[in-house]
Amino acid sequence: MVHFKYILLTVLFLNIGNFSFAQTMKITGTVLDSTGTKPFEKASAIAVRMKDSLLLGHTRSDKDGKFTLTGFPVDTFSLIISSPGYDDKTYFMFGHSDNFEIDIPQIRMSNQAKELDEIVIYSNKNPIFYRGDTLVYVADSFKVAEGAVVEDLLKKLPGITVDKDGKIKSQGQDITKVLVDGDEFFGTDPTIATKNLGAEGVESVQIYEKEDEDNIGNSDQKIKVLDLKLKDGYKKGYFGRVSGASDFWATPVNNYFGTRPFYEGELLFNYFNGKRKISVFSLGSNTPKSNFGRSELNKFGLENESSGSQNFWEDNSNNTRGIPQTLKAGVYYSDQFGKKENVDFLFNYSYYNDVLDTRSASKSQYFLTDTTYFTDDSTRNLTKYQAHNLNARFDIKIDSLTTLGIRPELSYSNNHGETSDFSTFLGEDNIQSLGTHIENDVDLDGLAANGTITLERKFMKKKRELDLRYDIQTSNSKSESKLYTQSDYYLLSQSDTIDQQKQNVKNSIENYFDATYKEPFAKDWLLEVNYLFEYGISSQNRSTYDRLNGNYTSYRDDLSSNFDNNRMQNRAGFSFYYTHKNHVFRLGTFARNISIDNRNLLTDTTITQNINSILPVFVYEFKPSMSTRLDVRYRTSSDAPTIDDLMPIPDNSNPNRIRSGNPNLKPNYTHTLSANFNKWSALSGSYFWSGTSIVLTDNAFGTSTSYDQFGRQVSQTVNVDGNFSANLWVGGGVPVYKRIIELRPGLISAFYRSKSLVMNEENSTDNLFLNPFLEVLFRWDSLEIVLNGNFQYNNPKSSLSMVSNTPFMVHQYSADVEWKLPLGFTIGVDGTFNMNRQKDAGFYNREFFVLNAEVSKKFLKTQNLVLSLIGNDILNQNVNAARVVNGNFITDNRTTIVSRYFLMKLTYRFNNNKTKEEDAPHRW
Repeated sequence: MVHFKYILLTVLFLNIGNFSFAQTMKITGTVLDSTGTKPFEKASAIAVRMKDSLLLGHTRSDKDGKFTLTGFPVDTFSLIISSPGYDDKTYFMFGHSDNFEIDIPQIRMSNQAKELDEIVIYSNKNPIFYRGDTLVYVADSFKVAEGAVVEDLLKKLPGITVDKDGKIKSQGQDITKVLVDGDEFFGTDPTIATKNLGAEGVESVQIYEKEDEDNIGNSDQKIKVLDLKLKDGYKKGYFGRVSGASDFWATPVNNYFGTRPFYEGELLFNYFNGKRKISVFSLGSNTPKSNFGRSELNKFGLENESSGSQNFWEDNSNNTRGIPQTLKAGVYYSDQFGKKENVDFLFNYSYYNDVLDTRSASKSQYFLTDTTYFTDDSTRNLTKYQAHNLNARFDIKIDSLTTLGIRPELSYSNNHGETSDFSTFLGEDNIQSLGTHIENDVDLDGLAANGTITLERKFMKKKRELDLRYDIQTSNSKSESKLYTQSDYYLLSQSDTIDQQKQNVKNSIENYFDATYKEPFAKDWLLEVNYLFEYGISSQNRSTYDRLNGNYTSYRDDLSSNFDNNRMQNRAGFSFYYTHKNHVFRLGTFARNISIDNRNLLTDTTITQNINSILPVFVYEFKPSMSTRLDVRYRTSSDAPTIDDLMPIPDNSNPNRIRSGNPNLKPNYTHTLSANFNKWSALSGSYFWSGTSIVLTDNAFGTSTSYDQFGRQVSQTVNVDGNFSANLWVGGGVPVYKRIIELRPGLISAFYRSKSLVMNEENSTDNLFLNPFLEVLFRWDSLEIVLNGNFQYNNPKSSLSMVSNTPFMVHQYSADVEWKLPLGFTIGVDGTFNMNRQKDAGFYNREFFVLNAEVSKKFLKTQNLVLSLIGNDILNQNVNAARVVNGNFITDNRTTIVSRYFLMKLTYRFNNNKTKEEDAPHRW
């Protein structure tokens, strides 16, 4: 409440008036004399609203004939250009939320004797075009199958790719957010929109860059956003889908999990009425369709609650692993309020209930200067996760120049994890020296509350702006765990056990204040000044007890801690922008001071750090045409270590791999140089995208690892220098033979160098990665065939041991066929052949072919009822095998996953018009 009062005082200080909400129009133009060659000065430009003849704005052209009208809401109005002795020029402007900036490059005045009425309506009929910096795809320009969903539409768009997990790339770069009409649709899960909304309701797909609102204080950090703009007809009324699927019989999953029925169910209902939107969804599944992503885990530091041979909170978030069971549900509501509809309101609630049962086996080899170790691990992880996420947004248009934004967020999660791990340690002679059995159970509750208040103030002077922002982020979590281990030392004929109970309480609160002011000071020049203040407090209290006389009462000082961290940052800087014709330059720098106090409350010792750094930034953008873009960026950034990295207490959740923090850690310092170039031809339909990046990190967060005589690890986070990466991506599309065939070649390559310490000796690991691929599409009216070839080559090299320098490859070849038949039948088949290869045959080498098929039939006059028969992994060959190379070790993993099953699925789509609502094609 105190902070809200401060915002209101700021609003009063800025002399803000009445409430009125509207997107601000911006009309620019150049007035010329009757010859069309000389600028026309002091011509009057007037905007008059059509419905009531209200004067919206007035200005005059300058000595260059240029004028700008802005500061009034989006509306339908007439623009009148007039001057004594000349005929008036009248333009009818149809303002829209997607068309609020209009430029008229030439307005030629006519002598008064010439009676000429001229009406110009601006529109763009190209299938792909730029609106400012926004790349726009006109959805109806791309033919999709009857009943396609948004994901199917995206796969048709040049330069956009969608993988099997629903992840989207544009021009080779990751799409970070998916919006619907500018708003997040059910939070941060983009697949709710892309896999459920019908493509027929999309007017355009827009891609642009925006500041990363989650990355506070890095105003130059951009993310790519995909925004789905719905047609007006789909903004009023209702539509939705309900479906259910079950297998024909209880499918035997495998020897571990026995027999179980598979099922899928979903409900999606959408109601639109102008600005009011209401959506409800519920999805339940225990097939690989389950999306088991849990982005909320990092809020509570769950990635550090490790057990077994791997971090089960993080490792199992991949929905291609294990046997899943997922339930998602949510409610979405947005509307406008106020007498002048000056308040935008959005409410979003989602619920997740996920269970994942994973059985995995792995083989690892660790390389030291004079010896090597081997481990065999067999692990079972069971994770249960529930989360409630609630967020809202208020955007209040104080007046046409000032907007106040309030964004509260609240999330709660309850987690339970059970891990059972059996590990075998072998020496260089392949003789077993140690065997361990680790049982680890964890229960964790986490609560996070965040809030953001923004004040955006524009001024009558073009490009003059003031932006104020305050953020508060709080996080509280409490975990209780039990650890039981048994270790058998075969060479010593000894054994020992650990039986412990642990409690871990984490709390943090972070405050940020960010102010940015922009001032145009000369033609084509703009100055931006920024100041950031941050103050944060975090604490972690970890208690460990050994079992004594049947109870956990023996306190362990060496495994317990009570640690506080205080952090304060002051950062100030400025940037110069120069914009001329098709060129944009930005050059700026920031000076930053970070003060950190790390206090161990148990020992009453404090380590204080005071760090100063300079953070320069450079951006160059070149736009020679509407279809060509080039940008070059250099930026620097710095990340501070987390409290888990700093806390100098061993974490023995996995006694075979003990980790400890380092209170002397310094923030890292990263240089990033990147360039992107893309181009397409509207006439031929061909396109090309490419990019490169180089990243160099000083004081990077690396790992110092030591090994005992059996190969067990003790590691600590340390600062290292020399971490380096270089990436290159290039690709495109070329339509041939009347656009029936399209070739989509591409290449992704990278070189990584990472430093670490092994037994106090520096180890440098280099890895060369090459990934050429080719996709060939064949499209006819009723038949579509997609062929895909993908090859990945990894060549890791470690400076510690030449034995580890073994290249490995992954081959993947796939075909996807969809055939539309008469009488409402559709047949779909897809097959993927996977082949893993390394120099020596072994655990990693695998070959398997996954075949899926679906047959569907539409019923009713509207064809809104669809019956489908689905077969997944018909040949029962699917496996999950992967290789990980990191530092001085190589690990080959194999995880049990859902393989063969068969489903019968019934889907009904509905809308308020009782018309044909097209259903989604096969989706595996």
